[in-house]
Order: sequence, then structure tokens, then C-alpha cells
Amino acid sequence: MATIIEKRKTILQTLEEEKNELAIKLLSLKDKAMVHAFKLIFDELTTTSKKTSKAQYNKEIDAAVKRVRGGKSISNDQVMNEMDKW
Repeated sequence: MATIIEKRKTILQTLEEEKNELAIKLLSLKDKAMVHAFKLIFDELTTTSKKTSKAQYNKEIDAAVKRVRGGKSISNDQVMNEMDKW
């Protein structure tokens, strides 16, 4: 059990390092929505959380669909173009 905990700590440290490196690159971006999206992704990866219930999962999906339909999204092509600049 201790070995599993140590491996998890190592993985979380590595993710935190990658998050910090990406944050430095993101500072040069002007698209706040993209920066926010990356932050949410990496925050989710680096935090421990309980398993999401089906109801909570559906609620999150509905919220995401609402954001996209409201124009609060960026295309994959836009993300790739920004990444090419790095």
C-alpha cells in the first residue's frame, strides 16, 4: 500500500511540474478562455477527488453544452494553432 501511495505522489509531482511549465507558456497567450480551459484540466488532474456520481456527471455535461452553445468555446484548430506558436 505504501508503494502505491509513493507512486501516486510521484505522479502528482510530475503533473504539477508539467502544469507549471505549461502555465509559463500560457502566460504569453491572449485568449483567456483557452488559459482557463487548460487551468481547469490541470487542476482536475492534480487534485484528488471522489468519484463523480452519474447525476453530477450529467450536470457537468449539461453545463459544458450550455457554455459551448453560448459561444464560450474554442475550436480544436484554434488550440492547435496556438500550440504551434510555442
